[in-house]
Amino acid sequence: MKKSLTLLGFVLISAGIACAQTPNFSQNIASILYAHCTTCHRPGSIAPFSLITYQDAVLHHPEMQTDVNSGKMPPWPPDASYRHLAHERMLSAAEKQTINDWINGGWPQGDSTLTPAVPTFPTGSTLGTPDQVVTCPTYTVPTTTDIYRCFVIPSGQSVQKWLTALEVIPGNRGIVHHALVYYDTTGTCAALDAADPAPGYTSFGGVGSNSATLLGGWVPGTTSAFLPTGMGIRVPPNGDFVIQIHYPAGTQGESDSTKINFFYSSLSSPRQVWLNPILNHLMDMTNGPLVIPANTVQTFDEEYQLPTFPDVSVIEVAPHMHLLGKTIKSYAVTPVNDTIPFIKINNWDFHWQGFYMFRNILKVPAHSVLRATATYDNTINNLNNPNSPPQTVTAGEATTDEMMIVYYAYTYYLPGDENIVIDSTSLAGVDDIKSDDIVKTPQLYEPAPNPASASSSISFYLPEESSVQLIITDISGKESNILLTENKMGSGFHVENISTEKFAAGSYIITLKTASSLKCKKLLVVK
Repeated sequence: MKKSLTLLGFVLISAGIACAQTPNFSQNIASILYAHCTTCHRPGSIAPFSLITYQDAVLHHPEMQTDVNSGKMPPWPPDASYRHLAHERMLSAAEKQTINDWINGGWPQGDSTLTPAVPTFPTGSTLGTPDQVVTCPTYTVPTTTDIYRCFVIPSGQSVQKWLTALEVIPGNRGIVHHALVYYDTTGTCAALDAADPAPGYTSFGGVGSNSATLLGGWVPGTTSAFLPTGMGIRVPPNGDFVIQIHYPAGTQGESDSTKINFFYSSLSSPRQVWLNPILNHLMDMTNGPLVIPANTVQTFDEEYQLPTFPDVSVIEVAPHMHLLGKTIKSYAVTPVNDTIPFIKINNWDFHWQGFYMFRNILKVPAHSVLRATATYDNTINNLNNPNSPPQTVTAGEATTDEMMIVYYAYTYYLPGDENIVIDSTSLAGVDDIKSDDIVKTPQLYEPAPNPASASSSISFYLPEESSVQLIITDISGKESNILLTENKMGSGFHVENISTEKFAAGSYIITLKTASSLKCKKLLVVK
């Protein structure tokens, strides 16, 4: 009998230990959900159900477990084993295990008084007070199918601005799937808007103007962030903002009026950042054209060689395909055959496209080759195939057509750029960048081409407005020519093209002189 009691006691103690080890909602699960899920899974947001409360989590625990274990949620398409990116929405192995243990253990609530406070979700701005707010007209979705609606709003800016960040604030988070913000100076988009009696106009793919430039975009869960200190995207005067919003199927009768917050640089001439579709199926495909016959799986490649000067600093990448896309990868190969990985998406999802910033700015040497490889599935095995039975699909603007584009946000490289940290969850955020990371002295770069036969380009950087002289001297220092004299040149990156046809073959010294009497020198060889 004593043995039986002892055994029973052991069993009860073991059960108590097992029970104590089971995670509970209040102390273990709520914090995970609030950190990774409730940006979308909350009342009024785009997700189909909320995960704010204990009751929410218990009700939807089957979907939660399935989607967490499959990697579907949180939605983060990039492959982290290829390249870690800024602001990743990913659960750790320990967090996944905690969720599984809680569900398998019977979803205990724990002490409700220990549940952390529900996060607050700002409706105005997460970045501060914007310099400009643009509001789209109220629009009521008229169709049961997906619609891409473009709204044109005059910028109202009579002078040039430099964009450092933008925020998209959906008016109705339950129906705004994603948004892209363009800028058009041609009036083309305004004319398309005027021709449609309803607010805005419908345009799949692009916005109907090849001249419109992309300023940025938003998808649910996007972390708005500033460009690194001292950088900006040029916004010319007297243009139109064009906001393209995707309203998904099933939103008929719902209304929305989305706002865009714009933040501009206080500098008169910051370092210019470009956001361009450098890899594009229209120009850079090496095994095109982009045609995917019915019942086939096709892989295409693109490449673009950077100029021989200067080096560039890449800040952000954004691949783009449509419904047949399955995988896409982009990287650079340097002149010494090193590979710089940018992004890899193994399971492309047209509905979860994003703009992905790097954790640190990436230096890409001049004359590197940018490359992309993408695979398309035009068979019945592709559940997203818009055609049943499959039909031949070619390049085009409509969602039922296809594209292969990789956007890059970049600027000209300056020493120290690769040390600038973007990801606020890493060692430092944008606000933590030390002033030492910003180049404070003039920089003169290698002439290109060098050696030169007919001409060469001299590039240099000024940290502030200054008087400038460019002088070329023969190697003996006896003969010299002034290539450039300017009383004032603005801060930023400058390029001067010079003719070398009248120079005798030999070696020359290029000297940059500024108001501070600082002299920078580089060697130029003339053939």
